Amino acid sequence: MSKRERGAGARYEEIAVDIARRIVNREYREGDRILGRSHLAGTYKVSPETIRRAIAILHDHGVVRAIPGSGIRVVSRELAAEFLESLQTTTALAELQAEMTELLARRRELDARIEEVGARMAALTSRAMAAARKVEEVEVPPGSWLVGRTLASARLRNHTGCTVIAVFRKGEELYSPGPDFTLEEGDLLMVVGSAAARERLQRLLTQGPPDLAAQGEGASQAEASAQGEAADQAALGDPADPVAVAQEQEPEPEQAARASG
Repeated sequence: MSKRERGAGARYEEIAVDIARRIVNREYREGDRILGRSHLAGTYKVSPETIRRAIAILHDHGVVRAIPGSGIRVVSRELAAEFLESLQTTTALAELQAEMTELLARRRELDARIEEVGARMAALTSRAMAAARKVEEVEVPPGSWLVGRTLASARLRNHTGCTVIAVFRKGEELYSPGPDFTLEEGDLLMVVGSAAARERLQRLLTQGPPDLAAQGEGASQAEASAQGEAADQAALGDPADPVAVAQEQEPEPEQAARASG
């Protein structure tokens, strides 16, 4: 459709609305004869074809009737009001539809922008995590306190911040070892953690955790105390020895005879 046709179409709709409004306002009353197409064309400064289209719309809605030889007559003021109301509803719906189309277009733009920003955030997060954390392999040295301990009892993550993700033992690869996995001498641990965490792990492999050192010191003191008590009991006789206690409680033969006499 050309611009001229679109403009003419919009114009004849406007003329139909104007005539219906005049009928509702009683400028034209039911039964009145409206000016002919030629006069209306001159009044609205449009072509007779445009007037014909406008009258056709009103005729289809029962507002007016074009009677040959009698011209255009008003039929119903009520139907003219219904026609205007339906146009208002149609116009409101068209405006809402246009607004919805605009909002959807803006949402698509926002969705695309959100997706772009999310992808950039994910990339930066991945780079930041890669910079802060690194996978490294450490070996359980001979004589390490870890030998014979499970991962749960070793509590490497609590003590260092490192996480064991795999263990290499005698050519066998064990991924995601469970808490009951027992460590052995020469195990190659694949750990992930920050540089500081890996450094703490290196110290922990040989020195052991602070709580273990404290337990070792306490055990040494208890052992020394037990050894001292054993030496004292050996010199004085151990009263707690059940055999000695039984012997002390058993009466001498002469004492038993006097007691019976």
